Amino acid sequence: MPKHRHFQPKKVTEELDWVFYLHKSHFCLIRRNNKTLGITEIEDNYDENVWRTCRDDKTVTQVSPLKLNVFPTIHDDCLYAWDCETYNENKAIPYSCTLINLEKLRKMLNRINNLFPDLKPTDPIPEEFYNKLMTNIVEIFVGTDCIDQMLQRLGKIDQKRITLIAHNASGFDNWIMIKKHLQKKWKRQKEIKGNSNYLQNINFICSYQHESSSLAAWGNSSNLPMNLRKIEDVNFAKYTKDNWESLRHEWEPYAQRDTLCLGACLIKYNQAMKKTVFQNVSNNLTALSLSLKGWYYLYHYNKEMVEEEWYETTRMVPKHNEKENVEKVYSHTHPFIRYFIRQSIKGGRVSANRKSFETDKMNEICAILKEYNESDT
Repeated sequence: MPKHRHFQPKKVTEELDWVFYLHKSHFCLIRRNNKTLGITEIEDNYDENVWRTCRDDKTVTQVSPLKLNVFPTIHDDCLYAWDCETYNENKAIPYSCTLINLEKLRKMLNRINNLFPDLKPTDPIPEEFYNKLMTNIVEIFVGTDCIDQMLQRLGKIDQKRITLIAHNASGFDNWIMIKKHLQKKWKRQKEIKGNSNYLQNINFICSYQHESSSLAAWGNSSNLPMNLRKIEDVNFAKYTKDNWESLRHEWEPYAQRDTLCLGACLIKYNQAMKKTVFQNVSNNLTALSLSLKGWYYLYHYNKEMVEEEWYETTRMVPKHNEKENVEKVYSHTHPFIRYFIRQSIKGGRVSANRKSFETDKMNEICAILKEYNESDT
């Protein structure tokens, strides 16, 4: 480890200005135009124990088989889409929160599809059922204490773990929730009888980490019914401390529609991910995490659909069997090595691959480049 614990590899911010060097059997990132200075800085901050460790063949043993929990533990009934609207007064002041339970929304959308089998995916939902979605499925909390109201509502739900998902939450909604409101200690508002008292955990996830497009674009690409897509021509910036209450009739339908669009997008996304890699948003903070767990699941497990009794009918459910004789994948256990590689590759999980691969493709590439340069001159 470094003599000075604050000295860590810098994040890569200028792609073309960084080079991956092997110096004294130690990998390091150094600026191309400051190679000598970079090497001097590394040698000054890392003692000989580091170099000996890196030269020691036993360092390869500092890995362990990669193990991931790839079976979602959260039922869809515990997943909620939410959003908040704010006005600006030198800081963002929330005046409205909307909340949708994804399982309730999914059941209502399935019911609509069953009642109207001729509806095309992009056809508007009949007005009667659209109004039911707005009144029965979308919950809205209004006032400068709207987040407090929503947390109290969630506290009445008899679930140990709840996940709230908002779009671009990392840059806005979650920041408001965590910084402004969750510094308080909340007590659940519902008495739990018997010996089943427990702490309720609320997880916050940003769907933008899975779909890095605007909510309007996501709704369009998901082929949602036209009256479930986000309405784009709304300027929420015009609502201020002085007029948001009197103009509620303007912004409320749009706020509800935003969350309705997000909920419908999440349902489609979760269904597709469950079908392909048995994953959903609930136990994956990012699309990268979902991809890794999806690969791990397909690499280690066989899945088949089996029939089981369900109430008075039967249904098909997945059954998982672990594959035999699967070659193990290893991950580094040394914390500094893990940190160093994460910074070098701009995030992501670190894995240790003990196979080497050789190819002569580089010779072909160089030959083509050489021929191209000669013909150019």
